[in-house]
Amino acid sequence: MNNPLRIFIVDDHQIVIDGLDVLIGFESDFEIVGTSNDPTTVIETLQHLAIDVLLTDTNMPQLSGIELCKLVRTNFPDIKILALSMNTEGETIREMVAAGSSGYILKTTSKQDLITALKTVGEGKKYFAQEALQNLLDASVKSQVSDEEELTPRELEIIKLIYEDLSNKMIADQLFISERTVETHRRNIYRKTNTQTVVGLLKFARDRKIV
Repeated sequence: MNNPLRIFIVDDHQIVIDGLDVLIGFESDFEIVGTSNDPTTVIETLQHLAIDVLLTDTNMPQLSGIELCKLVRTNFPDIKILALSMNTEGETIREMVAAGSSGYILKTTSKQDLITALKTVGEGKKYFAQEALQNLLDASVKSQVSDEEELTPRELEIIKLIYEDLSNKMIADQLFISERTVETHRRNIYRKTNTQTVVGLLKFARDRKIV
């Protein structure tokens, strides 16, 4: 990268900002052009600055990182956003990504990982800490499927029989229902679990500990 990556840091704890300043402020690849411990002032401040990456916390009392991310994405679409947080909840990570964040790393990360994340996001790519990525994937799966409580007892029973590799006719005979009824149940099961194949359905069932 020819020019230093211009970074703006947002965190409601000044000690975190000071620590980040020490960690990356003297790196030749970066230039910290501004900081704020009040996210409600950031949009106004950014109007007078040229930055490449916004490095922000997620849990802030005045304005959440998610809401800040949405505002930045709306007002400054060219600015890349990297979340730096102690929050490892998959739903929070998913909401940050939906709001426009290009990456998510944890405050327990190493200096080298932080530098790598900043450079990666600055280049227009995605970067997620391993734990954050796994939690994001888990949250995404949950958001795309119905809760298993919405599967009826009969549907759960049929999933278990599919897992035992029984055909529709064998399932119908065992449950004393018609084969057409089994087919209807299977269509409903695929729809509720957002799967399209037996392999996908069985993966869903194992992940949710249905089988």
